[in-house]
Amino acid sequence: MEITVTKPIEQFIHQQLTKGYSDASEVARQAFLRWMVEEEFDGDPPGLADKLEAARQGAFRPHEPARYDALAASLHEAPR
Repeated sequence: MEITVTKPIEQFIHQQLTKGYSDASEVARQAFLRWMVEEEFDGDPPGLADKLEAARQGAFRPHEPARYDALAASLHEAPR
């Protein structure tokens, strides 16, 4: 994986290298780990636990192909 960074981030990475990090990947890993803790990272998508519990209790909607077709169509229309 490659990541493009701005000049200030590149300078920060170089500063961290002078403090003892072995390479830029190590600096990036540490930054992401801290960010994940800060954001209380959860590997599951938001609301997944609630949806799974609702499904276990039988509180779910039956499959409606038209809803999925509409969702798929809206993905192509969404601004990027």
